[in-house]
Amino acid sequence: MIALITEIIQKFGPRPAGSDAEKQAQLFIKAKCEEFTNKVQFLPFQEHLRARFGKLKYYVVIYIAALLLYNYLPVVALIIALVNAFFVISDLMMYRDVLTQFPGAKETSSNVEAVLEPRIIAKSTLIISAHMDSAHEYRWWYKLGGLGVRLTVLAGVLMVMLPLFLAWHIFWPSHFHFYLWLFFVVLTPVTIVFWSMEEKHTVPGAQDNLSGIAIAYETFKHFSDKNENGKSILETTRIKFVSFGSEERGLCGSRMYVRQKKEELKSENAFLINIDGVRLVKEISIVKRELMNGTSYNPKLISGLQQSFQRLNLSYKMITIPIGGTDGVSFARAGLPAVSIIGMSTTEYDFTYHTRHDVVANIEPQALEHVKSGIIEFVTKWDETSV
Repeated sequence: MIALITEIIQKFGPRPAGSDAEKQAQLFIKAKCEEFTNKVQFLPFQEHLRARFGKLKYYVVIYIAALLLYNYLPVVALIIALVNAFFVISDLMMYRDVLTQFPGAKETSSNVEAVLEPRIIAKSTLIISAHMDSAHEYRWWYKLGGLGVRLTVLAGVLMVMLPLFLAWHIFWPSHFHFYLWLFFVVLTPVTIVFWSMEEKHTVPGAQDNLSGIAIAYETFKHFSDKNENGKSILETTRIKFVSFGSEERGLCGSRMYVRQKKEELKSENAFLINIDGVRLVKEISIVKRELMNGTSYNPKLISGLQQSFQRLNLSYKMITIPIGGTDGVSFARAGLPAVSIIGMSTTEYDFTYHTRHDVVANIEPQALEHVKSGIIEFVTKWDETSV
């Protein structure tokens, strides 16, 4: 799997969402799948890929404007601060489809789907997925490490707390409020982490998320029938490999995939196992929930994966992701059972995350093997007990 990750990086380099590099990497993985199944689709789509991070500067400007209007037009300040906080929470933090069309024009990205049909009849579909694109480097996370992450969180908290302070000032005025206002003013420079969060260059994306691509692809290939194109060795389980595009722009690829195929997936009794960022053996984790975006994952998938890892004596954790979001969110919100697996710390800052350090040399190969083995065991047992 390390060889596949290395090959993709050497051939295509970093793969920003909507770029030709992302497209060529998707066509490459499509061709790899076509070696053993003729049921492969290249699925281009158009989306406002710059909308999520393109609003960061607007958030900062509106926050400062509300602070400046505090003494002159407090009601106006409250209104614009409330609007700002609403979009920071819903669009940036929770990945909600509130203002995903602004700013920027639509750009083209793509997903790839490959299918292996079972030997008898499909009673359910298991989707093994990951995302192909890589992130623009987070400037302050690279420069300041964990401090950069904390400053980013603080900037978001300030924008969310400002309307609460302004409402308090309007409805329960006090001379003390001036000092609280000064507190917000003094901390305003922190918002530079929003204003200049992303560098122009994109990171290699070895662990985030070619690790997921390699695991998902090799797991999918493992179940292919060597004697019959498009068929698997499973009895009653259809298995799909999906490579999403533009995850780093706000889960755009998975959101579009679900939008296009929701009814088909429901009719197939589809379940998703999404893999996102596997680097360290000791940090292999089954995700129960994603706290900031409010997603809870499917208990049946969670329990099945736990049992599979236990049968193989593979260590794992059960975690809640505190910030960010994975492609599993798009499925769970559509009522499609899903779960995500990661392999990096969620309690301490991982120095490779969205930085130039996200290279092959910083991946533990055994971590990829453990996750692959656990999923293969899960799929095998799932098919054996399928009803």
